Amino acid sequence: MLDKQDLQAIKELIDTSIAASEERMTAKIDTSIAASEERMTAKIDASIAASEERMTAKIDASENRIMAYIEAAVMPNFQLLAEGHQTLLETLAPKSRVDNLEDDVVFLKSVVKSLMQEVSELKKAQ
Repeated sequence: MLDKQDLQAIKELIDTSIAASEERMTAKIDTSIAASEERMTAKIDASIAASEERMTAKIDASENRIMAYIEAAVMPNFQLLAEGHQTLLETLAPKSRVDNLEDDVVFLKSVVKSLMQEVSELKKAQ
């Protein structure tokens, strides 16, 4: 039969074996977790890159549509507006001419007023 020392030695062997097994399992688990984290990180990075690429493509397509709309619908209206503005500038009388005409109108008004008074006086005199 086994005595107390034998049982103690067996217990120490089992404890040592369990500790070594736990260390191996911990190392394998740590390695497995690290590998899983690497794979997950790589997949996440690839997913982010693909999403950024898709979004960039969509933004570029949207930008192209906006530019096409501006060129087709907005720019011709600006051109018409610019042509109308040019026509107005060409047909407007210069400010100096308008100023001269205003002076002439003021003079003519005073002459007409004076003539109207004379006509009125002549009518009363008759």
